Amino acid sequence: MKHKKAIFIVVGLVLVAAIAIGIWSNSVLGDMEEDQTKTEQLSSRILADFGDHTAINKYPVQLAALNWGTNCLVLENGGIGNLGITYKSKWNEGLGTADNYPGEGVKGIVMIAMDMKEKGEYVNKIGQKDKAYQRNYIVSYVDLDKKVIVARDTLYGEEPPLINRSTGSGAGDFPSDTAVINSIKGRLKL
Repeated sequence: MKHKKAIFIVVGLVLVAAIAIGIWSNSVLGDMEEDQTKTEQLSSRILADFGDHTAINKYPVQLAALNWGTNCLVLENGGIGNLGITYKSKWNEGLGTADNYPGEGVKGIVMIAMDMKEKGEYVNKIGQKDKAYQRNYIVSYVDLDKKVIVARDTLYGEEPPLINRSTGSGAGDFPSDTAVINSIKGRLKL
């Protein structure tokens, strides 16, 4: 009898874990699909200016004051398929810029690119070396009328773990969504 009870408990715990993982992955995938759909429906002005993931590099840097307020959209550099950008619902909602979608009349784009900075290396017991990285975001503020980057910030993520318990390089997490939103709010003076 005790053996059957233990089996039911184990099966129940596995079932609960599987359901929780399913709900979590459905939520994450749903957000990604929503962002992809919204990206495809951005204004033609934005899609033409950011056709691929290297498009941000064509804009010269001319530092200037930002006076957009919330008249902008946040995009991530890099996309799925042929697009070089991804609309980020979560960040636009957090900044109060989601109402500007699809972006016909926005003054600027806040473009967020992922980056990694080497911070050291791990050496395992047999002498093999692997890199340790810090993940960062490079935040560029693109003035769409002037076609220039008017400001740029780097948001540093977590330091890489001190000990790498897996094979290959190790890295800390990217900056949190809250850190991203707060940094942009600070730059836009919201």
